[in-house]
Amino acid sequence: MDALKELGKLMKEHPIIIVVTLAGMAVGAIFGAVAFYQGWLG
Repeated sequence: MDALKELGKLMKEHPIIIVVTLAGMAVGAIFGAVAFYQGWLG
């Protein structure tokens, strides 16, 4: 649980980390969906 406290402290000091993480996840999800629908994955 100490890791979660450290993470919480880090996020309070650097909220940009949350934004970058969420943006990265969103972009990854979009690319994954596009690749799936385009049939790039075979």
